[in-house]
Amino acid sequence: MIRLFVAGVLALSGMATLGAAQEPTLPDVLSKAADYVSTYRSKVSGVSLEEAFILTPQTPGLAPVPKRVSSDLVLLNLGERLLGLRDPFAVDGNALRERKPRVITRLTPPTMAAWSAAQAYSQENDNQFLANVVLWYNDPVFALQFVEKRHQPGIIYKLDGKKKINNVQVVGVGYKEKQEKGKKYLFGTPGNPSSSGRIWVEPATGAIYQIELWVQSESDTVRSEIRFALDEKLGMVLPKEATHRFEWRGRGTGISNVDASASGERMSFDASVKYSNPTYTPIDLAKMMR
Repeated sequence: MIRLFVAGVLALSGMATLGAAQEPTLPDVLSKAADYVSTYRSKVSGVSLEEAFILTPQTPGLAPVPKRVSSDLVLLNLGERLLGLRDPFAVDGNALRERKPRVITRLTPPTMAAWSAAQAYSQENDNQFLANVVLWYNDPVFALQFVEKRHQPGIIYKLDGKKKINNVQVVGVGYKEKQEKGKKYLFGTPGNPSSSGRIWVEPATGAIYQIELWVQSESDTVRSEIRFALDEKLGMVLPKEATHRFEWRGRGTGISNVDASASGERMSFDASVKYSNPTYTPIDLAKMMR
């Protein structure tokens, strides 16, 4: 009986050790996430999503009036990072242009001239987003860079929580850019903000299901949460919805028609975004030629 008891204790101890060994480690999760993003960039390049962007200025003393901007958002692999290129087609239900997939059409096939034209489409209606603090920080896939291998040496990481998203068990990876004098941080915008936050990763695959992004500089403060979900039709994890809080403090960096360079002036905006109706046309910008 004593031998059976001891054997049972040892078996339970072994099971506990095995369970502990199966817990994801930070290096493993980071490696899986980096590999996932590296593959993901090419896999989703050419996915187009319908973006419904509700932007609400928060002006003291005035009732908030939401602005609804509808756009085609095209995910494009630029080689070094993934970009969400936006082409608005309606504001508050009023058409800005004929509804056509202009970016996808122009980049099939991709050439340097086509790429310039696609960027021009995106810039036609930048003023609909009211301020650069909104334009600079609302790309739903920008923060994927924070787990890429080439950026990892400049970032501090930690495991930070567990939860389920869409029935997928994920772990949180907290990240924070290392603070160094004279350093150019990843966003590279005029205020040179540093970033921190948390990325929720499926440990087994590295797939990313949620991003929390906190951006801070003397002029800009941003708090964002971007949620991803598996699209069964395309078999890809894609942006599904996002919330943002954008704040700007007077440094003369807003778009000209709403800029406020006076000392102490502020602008702030809340945004709620939904992504739907994904389509896929493979686009490889690495094949661009003159």
